[in-house]
Amino acid sequence: MSNQILGDLDPGLYSKLVEFRRDLHAHPELSGKEERTANQIVAKLDELGIEYRRNVGGHGIVAIIPGTGDGPSVGLRGDMDALPVFEETGLEFASKTEGVMHACGHDGHTTILLGAAQLLLIEPASRPVTLIWQPAEEQAYGAQLMIDDGALEGVEVIFGGHVDRLAKL
Repeated sequence: MSNQILGDLDPGLYSKLVEFRRDLHAHPELSGKEERTANQIVAKLDELGIEYRRNVGGHGIVAIIPGTGDGPSVGLRGDMDALPVFEETGLEFASKTEGVMHACGHDGHTTILLGAAQLLLIEPASRPVTLIWQPAEEQAYGAQLMIDDGALEGVEVIFGGHVDRLAKL
């Protein structure tokens, strides 16, 4: 979605999301240690008045945005952990945590999901949408812990995404 479309729906949303993503990028957390990231997400959800469950399968978060109708939920999933990589980008918002970096775009995935939440408040879907912020994706255990903790209850279908070249954002 372009900056223009976001601006038409909510002036300033694009710049707020860029700021949020850059903050996450500067403060990456390894798998199972995503406490600050989770706190940043729930602070935004609180601001928006969106109900959520936290500490789902670790630091995971699940929020449901009501739709205009009933039925099974559509799930949207984003991951939130970083990698044990030294950042050498020279960006003004480069990682402040030595040896840890959002080298795989999970800061973007987390932010995209938050943007989706905000857009769904403006333009609700025809069915409920379950938003899932997954920890520990890089270590391949976060999804199962969240499933075991009920993250997919009522979800009929789920979508995730992947990004590339977020440096400008």
